[in-house]
Amino acid sequence: MTAQQQDPQVRRRVRLSPEQRQAQILEVATRLIARHGFNGVALADVAAEVGITQAGLLHHVGSKEGLLELVVSQLYDRRGTPDDYVATGDPAATHPDGISLPGYFRFLVDFNAARPELLRLYTVLGVEASSPDHPAHDYFLDRPDQVWGFYRGFSWRLPPEAGSFDGLRDLVEMTIEAMDGLQIRSFRRPAVDLATEWAKFERVLYPSPVWDGYR
Repeated sequence: MTAQQQDPQVRRRVRLSPEQRQAQILEVATRLIARHGFNGVALADVAAEVGITQAGLLHHVGSKEGLLELVVSQLYDRRGTPDDYVATGDPAATHPDGISLPGYFRFLVDFNAARPELLRLYTVLGVEASSPDHPAHDYFLDRPDQVWGFYRGFSWRLPPEAGSFDGLRDLVEMTIEAMDGLQIRSFRRPAVDLATEWAKFERVLYPSPVWDGYR
């Protein structure tokens, strides 16, 4: 029996596929950055939590900025999308005439509410990135254009009074701004239920009777 087999304190190394390791790195980085901010986390902290060397971590992310790019691209750009909403099979998402716009935003609120660590990460990074020196500064600065361009790629079911989707940029941006503010509020007291609070916003942003039948 080797010394390693005798010592229960020695962590057994588990060989993971590159995809599995990346997912593990993403989970750890998300948790640490949400708690301490990007500037407050060192690569050594992430490597230690993952259970690999710092050199091993760099093999996957390239640099600390690469780690941030991984977090941003995987969490903000690929999760909670209209495609995810359609995949739920909700009739409001799979209607032959297109996706319900207020229905999608309700889905997004519920999606985010189920992931408080992700909400915290988004809030922390958004504040940090207000500094021009932050590596995510340009990403957050350009995010309104990026989000709008992304949403334009989907077919939305809209009431005739609303006109075409291209004319709804102000409404979509106000919706996202309201959602951002509600998410910040969720970290304060007294506690609020995001879905309940969002229902109040929806009544103002997507009022009856115009949006009835399109929710």
